[in-house]
Amino acid sequence: MVEFKNDTNLLDQHFLIDQKVVDLFIDCCDLKKEDKVLEIGAGKGILSKIIKNKVESLTIIEKDERLKKYLLDYKVIYSDVLKEDINGYNKIITSLPYSITEPFMYKLIDVQFDKLIMICGKNFADSINEDNKLSLLTNLYFNVEKIMDIEPKSFEPQPRVMSSLIVLKQKDINTLTKTDKILRLLYKYRYMKIKNALKEILIKLDNITQRDARNIITKYNIDNTILEKMFDELSNEEVKMLKNAIKTCKI
Repeated sequence: MVEFKNDTNLLDQHFLIDQKVVDLFIDCCDLKKEDKVLEIGAGKGILSKIIKNKVESLTIIEKDERLKKYLLDYKVIYSDVLKEDINGYNKIITSLPYSITEPFMYKLIDVQFDKLIMICGKNFADSINEDNKLSLLTNLYFNVEKIMDIEPKSFEPQPRVMSSLIVLKQKDINTLTKTDKILRLLYKYRYMKIKNALKEILIKLDNITQRDARNIITKYNIDNTILEKMFDELSNEEVKMLKNAIKTCKI
């Protein structure tokens, strides 16, 4: 199920009706009897009814209470997923509103899971390898596999945009370069000024003193206007400059 906001500010639902896409989606889930699955945005339950009997447990988060009559046989939390704790599940499946893809990706950095199977906007799927703040976050935290593009005719009613099916698995921070570890943690400290966030990160990663951390930050030669901003305030271009400054400094 895909959601968009319509002009009356109600949820305008686009339900998946293509059985080939449904089958491939389920194949990607690789469901096991011991799985604890969270489904975000169940729609009329087309995936739910397949999943329920294959796993240990299925919990649904669905924002649109108009769909209650389709979901009577399931454990459902009627709420906004961005407001809910979604830890405690080893597999997450979703086709949430494309307009909240970015805040959802930020939410995922604090969630532990084995695999996330997601229908998203094709624009997001295609931009993962681009050089912007959202794609950097995605690549620092997750291995992403694009499975297929999905035509609008696979939904009823048809959305105006192409969709994609992707699979995310979490990356082990220990496999990352020093630069990537720093950048990854900056997303965690995104509401601190860069100069303070970098200090905390360097102390944590290298087990050094505050003075040593400040000396390293000076050697990065980062523009002071960037150092005085919170990471969350940086533009894509400023993030690129910050990344290059840290990467090119031989420390």
